[in-house]
Amino acid sequence: MNLLLTQEVLEPVSEDPLELTNETVRWRARDATFLAGKWDALSKRIPRFVLEDFKATADGPANPHIRAVVRVPVSVTEQRIPVGVVSNTYGLTQHADVVEMCLKGIRAHDIDPSMLRCEVGLTPLGEWMNFRAYFPDSFSHKPGDGNKLALRLECFNSVDGSSRLLILFGWFRFVCANGLVIGETKAALRDIHDENLNLDVIPKIISEGLEKVKADLDRLVQWERSPIELAKFEGWVDEHLAERWGKKAACRTLHVCRIGADVELLDLFAGGKPSEKPVKLLNTVPGAAKPAKNLYDVCQALSWIAMQRNSADERLEWQGHIPGLIENLWSHLEAA
Repeated sequence: MNLLLTQEVLEPVSEDPLELTNETVRWRARDATFLAGKWDALSKRIPRFVLEDFKATADGPANPHIRAVVRVPVSVTEQRIPVGVVSNTYGLTQHADVVEMCLKGIRAHDIDPSMLRCEVGLTPLGEWMNFRAYFPDSFSHKPGDGNKLALRLECFNSVDGSSRLLILFGWFRFVCANGLVIGETKAALRDIHDENLNLDVIPKIISEGLEKVKADLDRLVQWERSPIELAKFEGWVDEHLAERWGKKAACRTLHVCRIGADVELLDLFAGGKPSEKPVKLLNTVPGAAKPAKNLYDVCQALSWIAMQRNSADERLEWQGHIPGLIENLWSHLEAA
C-alpha cells in the first residue's frame, strides 16, 4: 500500500472526525482500505480524474485508439499520476458524482444525507471505490436473535474501465459485520462506462430500491420461521453447497452452523465429504446461533463465509448467491 497516501488521508481537513476502519479488501490485486464518517468530510478524500492523450513523450504523437486516465492531485504534496488506459469511447464517471446522485435519491425520501454514517473504500490510487450509506434506525430490522440489521446502500465504481458501475441495497449485521444482499432491493444499474452512461437515473433506482425493502423484510421473517433439521442440512452441505462453493467453504459453513465457530481445514487434500474433513477450531463467530435453528441462522453463516473472501468482486458475487442457496436448501428440506 502507498503509505504516503494513507498518512495524508488521515490528516484532519475538516471538523468532522473520520475513522480508519479495520476492514480491508483486495480489488484487482490491490489493497483497499475504508474510512468512515459523514459524507462532507469523506468527499474531500476522494480524488478526481481526467482523460488525457496517451503518449510516450510530451511532444510525441498520441495513440489514436486509447487514452490515459490520470489522477488529479488531492493535495500540494501529490503529483499527477496515470492509473489506467481506456478506449476513446470510454465515459469517465467521477466517484464523487456517483455518490452525489445517490444522495440526491436519498434526499428525495426526506432523509438528510448529512446525518448518515457513510464509508468509503478506496484503492491506494483511488481508481476503485466502494461507497456505503447507512439508513436511519427506522429502516432497520431486529430479528428474533436481537442482532440488528441496518439497511445499507452501496455503490461500486472504477475509473479505469475495469469494472461496471453497480448500485445495490443490502443489510448489514453489526454484531459480526456481515453483509447480506437478498435480491429484492438490488438495483438494476450495472452499466458499462461509455458515452451513453446516464447518472441521472440513479435517484429513480434509489426510489425503486426503497419501495422493495418490505419484500426483503418479509423474506427475512419467513426464513426465521423456517426451522431446519441439522441431519438433513448436513446432507445439503455435502452435496449442493460443496458443488457451488467448494468443499472448504462448505465445511466451514457446516461448523459455523453446528457450533457457532469457524474452522481451518487441517489437510486441504484430504478426501471425503465436507462433513468428514479434519479441522482445527478457530474463533467463535460473533452472533452465530449454536446450533443453527432456522434458515435465517444459515443465511448468516453463509454471509460470514462470503464476507471472508479477500477479493471485493468475489465477496459481492458470493453474497449474491446466498438467497438462491437458501431457497435451494428450503426445497431440499421440504423434499427430504
